[in-house]
Amino acid sequence: MRLHSIGLPQVLFQSITHMAPAAAVAYSIYISVPSSKQALALSVLLAMVACLCAAVAIGQLAKVEPSAGGLYAYAARSLGPWAGFNVAWLFILFEPLVAPFLYLEFGWAMREVMSSEAGWHWSGQWVIWALLMAVIVFLLTYRDIRISTTAGVILGAFEILIFGALAVWMILSNTGDLNLQPFNPHHADGSWSGVFRGMVFAILAFIGFEAAAPLGEEAKNPRRTVPLAVVGSAIAIGLFYLLCSYAWVFGAGFNNFVDQATGADPWRALGKTFWGGAWVLVFLAICNSIAANSNAAVNAATRVFYALARNRLAPAPLGKTHPQFKTPYVAIVWMSIFAVVCALLLGWKWGPLVGFALIATLAVIVVVVVYILICLGCIWYYATKRRDQFNPLLHGIIPAAGAVLFFFPLYYEYVKFPPTYPIKYANWVALAWIALGIVLTIFLYARYPDRLRDMERVYVEDETVAPETVPAGAPA
Repeated sequence: MRLHSIGLPQVLFQSITHMAPAAAVAYSIYISVPSSKQALALSVLLAMVACLCAAVAIGQLAKVEPSAGGLYAYAARSLGPWAGFNVAWLFILFEPLVAPFLYLEFGWAMREVMSSEAGWHWSGQWVIWALLMAVIVFLLTYRDIRISTTAGVILGAFEILIFGALAVWMILSNTGDLNLQPFNPHHADGSWSGVFRGMVFAILAFIGFEAAAPLGEEAKNPRRTVPLAVVGSAIAIGLFYLLCSYAWVFGAGFNNFVDQATGADPWRALGKTFWGGAWVLVFLAICNSIAANSNAAVNAATRVFYALARNRLAPAPLGKTHPQFKTPYVAIVWMSIFAVVCALLLGWKWGPLVGFALIATLAVIVVVVVYILICLGCIWYYATKRRDQFNPLLHGIIPAAGAVLFFFPLYYEYVKFPPTYPIKYANWVALAWIALGIVLTIFLYARYPDRLRDMERVYVEDETVAPETVPAGAPA
């Protein structure tokens, strides 16, 4: 890899674009509306607080343990190799699923706009659009990391600008009607029950704030850059989500919000209402957001597969880097094949929208467990291994609050209001994957304990070493 070759803007936008701000507002937060209803902003606020707590925990571990392994390296160093392996096991389920559900999302969105605006009504066209997005992302990620991360900065800035401008426009157009009712739980379906159910998919919108972590070896000054990127993205995009959610409720009309927001492509409809023909900019921002998110997801996933291969916990070829581009090209090729096959199979079975919702539900469940482990790891690490640096707020109260807040979406997903089939399949797949990870951990402890211990290794060169001066024998 190109050690210490990218700066804070690229690392920050690796997280921001992985969160896909525009697409998250248009489609992830959109799925929260039937539960949150007019209290949508409250669900988003709770998700933001929980994810910010996790971001602080990740940032506190990243400043002392930068690595391409990202979250699994932090878990291994804080809670032990067993936790590191389980986080890696969960990560290799949810992170590779990000690209396929985005390809399905893009296929569905393009089919809708081509049908309504261009008169092309063929239902199977989503396959063409999904494959097109897969090709674009492959070309971005296969080459130099500096290309894909710089593209992330440009794409991310564009989508935030467009959606932020439309949100402000809607607020200014409804100044006489503004109030704090979007934060009133009584407007949700079943009051707090609806708020917490809505929080599940609001968390989906935040997935990715941790995506800067696997760039710990390619970032300049990673002990400073990675924590700033993780926490900064959670705050900045969390405020952006709050702005858009609040503006949406009044832009659609408070009493008509649920009907408008559960219609087909509601943000494109808002663009038409407030900007007329400039709705095209809104749709371009969504497409741009999907491309940027897919790009960031593949970058994050392949770096972790690369690190796992280096630790002999994944096939060795995944640890190979391209002789010219210095990217983990074998991992990128296999990741691209998996994403396309997964997207096409689920889209063929249930259609692109249901396929997207199923993968999204599965990803949320798994990533919430990971965030809980990282929050607990931060507490344990500073309470035991770095007691002299322990800060009651940063290393106690904040990560503990995050672990507690993340419990609620799991409770409502499994106990209080589980989804119906086929979405419910995601619940069982997640449980089965977690159980299999525990079984594999026991097996590795019994047969290959040295490989588990390797998970505690941190691969990072001295940040002061320029990329050109790194010895030829350094890990690629």
